[in-house]
Amino acid sequence: MENKDTDLIVKNLRKSFGKNKVLNGINFELKEGERVVILGPSGSGKSTFLRCINWMEVPTSGEIYLDGVLITEKNIRKMRRNLGMVFQHFNLISNMTVMENLTLAPLKLKLMKRDEAEKRAMELLKHIGLPGKANAYPASLSGGQKQRVAIIRAMMLNPEVLLFDEPTSALDPESIEDVLSLIRELADRGMTIMIVTHEMSFAKEIATRIVFIDKGRIIEEGTPEEFFSHPKTPRVQEFLKKIL
Repeated sequence: MENKDTDLIVKNLRKSFGKNKVLNGINFELKEGERVVILGPSGSGKSTFLRCINWMEVPTSGEIYLDGVLITEKNIRKMRRNLGMVFQHFNLISNMTVMENLTLAPLKLKLMKRDEAEKRAMELLKHIGLPGKANAYPASLSGGQKQRVAIIRAMMLNPEVLLFDEPTSALDPESIEDVLSLIRELADRGMTIMIVTHEMSFAKEIATRIVFIDKGRIIEEGTPEEFFSHPKTPRVQEFLKKIL
């Protein structure tokens, strides 16, 4: 990863909900082209970490930089153009068509004219095999179709980084493979990715780095080979024994 610019730097990130301390001082760097898979037990802070990066949850303290710029309440809308987010439960707007869901952000942010946004949306829909769903509403789509639409919605603004929060956990087995195939394709194209997932074989395949979070801290990180074959800490060794 030499000679690549750092996309994202996280310094001493902390997040509390009342007295519940969820993130306890996370330091992290993401370099251009990396594919970082975040693993850890339920309740460890994995999803909160992603949501704090794009300020879906406002950090209690700490600093997050994207391309050297500190993310703040004042600039977060602008910064989100470069931080695409894909959620566990799709988060498509139910009373809008697929086309309206895809074009909402670029039109609202005045980054594209309507014909330009609709052209890009249709190109992306064709790419995932769903051009006939442009005027459909989310309720008529399967779970896998909703998630693939959610992924291309995140791609509409050509973000620098894509954040995936357990994108397959709400899907049936057949739909899971469709979604993973699309994520693989993005990875193969050099997309910078952070993904929280419980799909261990996929994590081994796609990751350039594995990060393990427990009790709101990064306990261990390394390449997939290092992490899965030679875990350093007793906590990771225990985790892997239970899931592999």
